[in-house]
Amino acid sequence: MGVSAMQGQKWWTFGLVMLLVVMISGIAAADEIRYVALEEAEGIAFENSISLELARLAVEEAEFQMRQAEAAMIMKPSPVLLMQAQAGSDVARQKYLTARDELALEVRTDYFNALRTQNLLKIAEEGLESALRHEEVAQKKLAAGTATRLDVIKASRSVLSSESGVSQAHHGLELTQMKFRQTLGIDLDAAVLPEEIALEVEPVEVNLEQDMAYALANRDEIKQLLLAIEVAEKNVEISDNDYTPALTLRQAELNLAKLKRQLEQVRQGLALQIKQSHSAWKDAEERIPVLQKGVEEAEEMLRLSELSYEADMITSNDLEDAQIGVLAAKNELVNAIFDYNLAKTRYFHAVARPLAGQPQEQ
Repeated sequence: MGVSAMQGQKWWTFGLVMLLVVMISGIAAADEIRYVALEEAEGIAFENSISLELARLAVEEAEFQMRQAEAAMIMKPSPVLLMQAQAGSDVARQKYLTARDELALEVRTDYFNALRTQNLLKIAEEGLESALRHEEVAQKKLAAGTATRLDVIKASRSVLSSESGVSQAHHGLELTQMKFRQTLGIDLDAAVLPEEIALEVEPVEVNLEQDMAYALANRDEIKQLLLAIEVAEKNVEISDNDYTPALTLRQAELNLAKLKRQLEQVRQGLALQIKQSHSAWKDAEERIPVLQKGVEEAEEMLRLSELSYEADMITSNDLEDAQIGVLAAKNELVNAIFDYNLAKTRYFHAVARPLAGQPQEQ
C-alpha cells in the first residue's frame, strides 16, 4: 500500500468515526434528550401500558358484576353466584397487581440492558482508538524501514475490524433503547434515554429458605389460585346435598382437584425460578472481583505491548493479541456487572419482595 493510499485509508477511517459521532449526537440535534431515572421510567410505563390498562378495566368489570350479583340477591338469593362474583373481583385485583409487578420487572430489565449496550459501545470505541494508534505507529515504522508492508496491512485490517465492532455496538444500542421506549409505551424514536446510574456490586445477604417460604405464600399467582380454590371448595360444600344433581357435585369436585394440581405445579415452577435466579446472582457476584483484576492485567499488558512494539521488541501480532485481550476483559466485566444486577432484580421479583430490595412491609 502506497503512502497516499494509506493516508486515504486514514482519512476514510477518521470520516467514519466522525460519522458515528454525528449519528450518536443526531438525537440531541433533533430534540432535547430527556434522561429518566429508573423510578421515573416505571411511572411512565404504568401510565402508558395498554396491558396494565386492560387489567385495570378487568377489575372495574369484575366489581360491576359483583354489584349486579348483590342486586340480584334481592329478587333471587344465590349465595354461590355472589361468592363467585366476589372471588372474580378478588382475582381481577390480584391479576392487576401481577401485571403491574411484571411491567416493573420488564422496565428494569430494559433499563439495565440499554445501559449495558451503552457501556459496550464505549469499550468498542476505545478498541478503535487503540487500533488507530497501532496503525499510525506501523506506518511510521514502515517509513523508517523498521516494519514491513504486511505489518501496516495487518494494522489497517485491525482498524477495519474495530470499526465494524463500533458499528455493531451502535446498532445494538439503538435496538435496546427502542425496546426500552416500547416498554415505556412511548414513540420508538422519542428522545428519551435511561439515566446512567452507578450499579452496586456489594454483596447482599438473603435467607433463601425464608424467602422461598414467603414467595410460595405471597406471590400474586399463588394468591389467585388460593382464592380460586377457596371458591371451588365452597362450591363443593354447597353442591353436596340431596337437592343438587350428582353430576353437578362431581363437576365441582373435578374443578377443585384441577385447581389444587395447578397450585402444586405453580409452586414447583416458582421454587425452581427462585433457585435459578439466586444461583445466577451469586455466580455473577463471585465472578466480578476476578474479572476486575483481569481488566487491570489486560490493560497493563496492552501498555507494555505498545511500548515494546514501538521499540521493535515484539511483533504486530503480539500487540493485536493484547488489544483483543483488553476488549474481551472489559466486555466480560461489563456483562458480569449487569448480569449481577439483573439477577438480583429477578430474585427479589421471584420471592415477592420489592424490586429495589427494601424490606417487605408485613
